[in-house]
Amino acid sequence: MSASRDWDIVIGSLPVLAQGALVTIHLSLLAMLGAVILGLAVALMRISKIKVLVQTAKVYVSFFRGTPLLVQLLMLYYGLTSFHIVMDPFPAALLGLILHFGAYISEIFRATILSISQGQWEAALSLGMTNSQVLRRIILPQAVRISIPPLWNCLIDTLKSSSLASVVTVPELTRQVEEQSAAQFVFMPYFITLAVFYWVMVIAMGWVQEWLETKLRIPGGLG
Repeated sequence: MSASRDWDIVIGSLPVLAQGALVTIHLSLLAMLGAVILGLAVALMRISKIKVLVQTAKVYVSFFRGTPLLVQLLMLYYGLTSFHIVMDPFPAALLGLILHFGAYISEIFRATILSISQGQWEAALSLGMTNSQVLRRIILPQAVRISIPPLWNCLIDTLKSSSLASVVTVPELTRQVEEQSAAQFVFMPYFITLAVFYWVMVIAMGWVQEWLETKLRIPGGLG
């Protein structure tokens, strides 16, 4: 089969691939949101003075940072069936991405919270504010702003890693390319197209990154 014929087949499959890309975007955005929320909650557990919360957070972070995302997805989708727990592909992939990247994001938030000067805590407390008020009104707004550069890199990794959802049969972009390439027996043109799809999505995230850099006036940018 000629190269031009291969590319004609790929072009004819673009509507299917675009549908897969929409699933990828949907999955990635939900995973990013969930991972940020979970990461912040775990970071607050780590800096708390309640030992059981601290130890629970440490074990969670250690496990999900210390094992591959692929293994975690397989455990959620296939492994849980041993306990008669059956998850649909999309929720399994979403939960896996949230748990995995929530662990990394929690360390980003924890580091930035701890980087805030202790003097700010003491000054606010001396004015009669409670610990929760200091955290909510003074510390967290600064920590979130400081954390944006590493956090954004982690979110980009979330988008790219969503391709692993293909192993649990989520019909996202990579899965669609795998199925189309196998059915048509056309490989490199499909894989090039797949790479370009992800490249464009990451570039789009880069535009948002630049907007945030300008909006928040973060020194040195977000790269």
